[in-house]
Amino acid sequence: MTPNIAILAGESSGDGFGARLAAELHRAVPELRLWGLGGDRMRRAGVDVIEDIHGWAAIGIVESLRVAPRLRFRVLPKLQRAIGERRPSVVIPIDFGAFNVPVARWCKSRGHRVLYFLPPGSWRRSGPPPYGLAAATDAIATQFPWSEERLRQAGANATFVGHPLLDIVRPTEERDRFIESIGLDHHMPIVALLPGSRRAELTHTSPALADAARMMTARLPGLQFVTALAGSGASSNPGWTPEPLQALAEAAGHGHPRVAIVRGRTHDALAHADAAVVCSGTATLEAAILGVPMVIIYRGSRLMRIEYALRRVSRIEHIGLPNIIANRRIMPELVADAATPEAIAEHTMRYLLDKEAAVAARRDLEHVRLSLGEPGACRRAADMALQLAGLAGAPVTQGHAQANVGSGAAAGSLL
Repeated sequence: MTPNIAILAGESSGDGFGARLAAELHRAVPELRLWGLGGDRMRRAGVDVIEDIHGWAAIGIVESLRVAPRLRFRVLPKLQRAIGERRPSVVIPIDFGAFNVPVARWCKSRGHRVLYFLPPGSWRRSGPPPYGLAAATDAIATQFPWSEERLRQAGANATFVGHPLLDIVRPTEERDRFIESIGLDHHMPIVALLPGSRRAELTHTSPALADAARMMTARLPGLQFVTALAGSGASSNPGWTPEPLQALAEAAGHGHPRVAIVRGRTHDALAHADAAVVCSGTATLEAAILGVPMVIIYRGSRLMRIEYALRRVSRIEHIGLPNIIANRRIMPELVADAATPEAIAEHTMRYLLDKEAAVAARRDLEHVRLSLGEPGACRRAADMALQLAGLAGAPVTQGHAQANVGSGAAAGSLL
């Protein structure tokens, strides 16, 4: 029987990492059969996707209640049948802990080898040890150095492999060529606007971004904006743009902001911007890797704002990944009712008008990037998977030395 490996993603970022992991597995063992849960990027990487994950991602209790029945009563039984029939050599869950941790536990109880790639809660520096992950896995490939230590203390076979974004995040076009291709002026400053990829994020974030752009243009005439919509998720439909941002782009000129809208070119938009406003999530870490001073925002429905207010009792210090990794507030965060157009404009303008503030922000972001290790995370994770499957003999090299980015508690991540 041809050996096979199951890769289980649950949201857009996991689809991207799963695709990269699949490419590394096929590079090492071309005849290996890969299948699992994913999206378009995993399909293009040669994975047989048995269930598309589009629309699964949820933040908070309210959104989770919307997707939970589908996962529990349709996807889970289908996946369990497929695992029973295909008998994968290794099952590789990627993040998405609410679904993937129980699946990992189920697989382990039935004798399947489990490699957890990018374990949930890996950003935590303190709190209860992750004993549940240790019992549900044979090995864990984690993206943060402190996570390796905490997992090992809990009895897990964990290795720090670096962060897979380091393999992915880079511009594809030279600055002047990119700016010319989107119809902007490379002599004038540019702010990147990233409203998120989930429909709820786009719906609730876009009006505030559009109003903030107008306010910034009034203070700095000639300021330009590039709205970067994700190449996957709710914003990937080429015929759909959030109305406030579409209206902003169509009104360009005559005192209105000059705005370009791009899809699937987020890294170029960030790399060539002078500052950015980024919806909390993986994109904040992409901006950090590219060294772009940013304002991190999150706006949700009224119910989500109520939930956030209640959760503040649990002392969530940071929601943005750069701040979580640095273990201090290095980038401004505006959440829920604090994410007003006025506040967004004020914090963003500081980067544009205060050169020292921008330089300090870039320096802090460089420390964040260095803490993520070296490129090659997916290759190292693939090596671990192949060893578990009995398809490789060389030992996996330990992760990289931990950078000193502070200590203590940090909480509240979307990755």
